[in-house]
Amino acid sequence: MEIIRLGLPIFFSKNVAIRAFKVAIIVGVILAFINHGNLIFSGNITIECWIKMIATCFVPYAVSSITATLNILENNK
Repeated sequence: MEIIRLGLPIFFSKNVAIRAFKVAIIVGVILAFINHGNLIFSGNITIECWIKMIATCFVPYAVSSITATLNILENNK
């Protein structure tokens, strides 16, 4: 529980959020083209595809935020 108490303020800090957002956009766009490239290029994108592409960005955001938080906690020991 101690790691959660110490980690949450770091996880939601402005610096971590900005970096994670940048990573999420770059990786999310790459993943969108990998997963939905045929629909993107054909112009047949449905609302379901848009939702999936947006949701796909949350994974790299979470991974980046968690990694940054754990790195900061490790360096502050």
